[in-house]
Amino acid sequence: MPLTYLDSSALVKRYMDEAGSAWVTRLCASEPVAISIITLPEIASALGRRTREGALAAGQGHTLFRLFLKDAPTFLIIGLNQAVALRSAAMLLTAAPPVRLRSLDAVHLASAQWTFALARRRGVATGAFVTADRALVQAALWAGLATMNPEDHLH
Repeated sequence: MPLTYLDSSALVKRYMDEAGSAWVTRLCASEPVAISIITLPEIASALGRRTREGALAAGQGHTLFRLFLKDAPTFLIIGLNQAVALRSAAMLLTAAPPVRLRSLDAVHLASAQWTFALARRRGVATGAFVTADRALVQAALWAGLATMNPEDHLH
């Protein structure tokens, strides 16, 4: 089972019923998953936004976030270290059109690169960078990462 990296747009599907939710749930149950530490506030942001927009009932965002925190120990959580910060900065400085790259997206890409490189040095198979953000799929391909979009796996 390869180590897979999920960004927040993919992982939130485990907690919200969206296109690709069943696929993400199966992936998390069957493969080791790495996430960035920035996923914690990003998941809270997504749930809070959906509550404000009326897609979640009052209090439901808090309940889903607690469920995410309960699941968090099952993920390999990658901290924001100097190597990841510098690599993400380099990406932001060198990405040329048509690559659209925002700062936290670059942190996700650099976290995945760093994690996969460390895993391969330890003899651990690596999988894909999983995101539901189509612009980030393109940036990940530019960064040399294999990609998967859960919205392309609806079964």
